[in-house]
Amino acid sequence: MTHLLGHLLYGTGMRLMEGVRLRIKDVDIDRQVIIVRQAKGNKDRVVMLPASLLSDIRRQMKLARAL
Repeated sequence: MTHLLGHLLYGTGMRLMEGVRLRIKDVDIDRQVIIVRQAKGNKDRVVMLPASLLSDIRRQMKLARAL
């Protein structure tokens, strides 16, 4: 999981706490975007999801839903 988080932060430009607060519903795989809620200045923003991480994101989402 930390491997995926590191790649996600690097690939999207998100800050550490933005990545830690991510929820499944914030990731839109179809549109390949991530909605970052309460970013700097308490504003929401949208960042592009790197195509290279799609398979890892899908795998992590399956694991999270299985719990």
